[in-house]
Amino acid sequence: MKKLRVFLFGLFLVAAALISASRAFAVDETTWQGYIVDRQCADSVRQDSDPEPFVKHHTKDCALMANCKSRGYSIYSNCKWFDLDKHGDQLAIRLLQASKRTSGFYVEIRGTSKGSVLKVKKIKEIGEPEAKRPESK
Repeated sequence: MKKLRVFLFGLFLVAAALISASRAFAVDETTWQGYIVDRQCADSVRQDSDPEPFVKHHTKDCALMANCKSRGYSIYSNCKWFDLDKHGDQLAIRLLQASKRTSGFYVEIRGTSKGSVLKVKKIKEIGEPEAKRPESK
């Protein structure tokens, strides 16, 4: 009976250590909001001091062209560029194809980041915040 208790106590300690280790390595999901652009076009304005006018007017036709689509996608969020992982690229293509917009694809991405690459779990098109909308004339 004593051996069984020692065994169960040891098993408990191992389980507690595994749970603790898995929490230590867990990565929290985050949400980003910004404009989605194909990576080829993003690379052409990545170093600009103000790429927002370009990304606001980037077209669906361009983003879905074969040579642009094949390079993948990026998001411009809070004055920073992030590239999407392969899964995110596939989700971006589906979103662009389904969108009724012709330009200015403002999205919300949920996932994790590793440096400047987002591992995308979910992407959805959302309305631009009031401060982001171009002024009416």
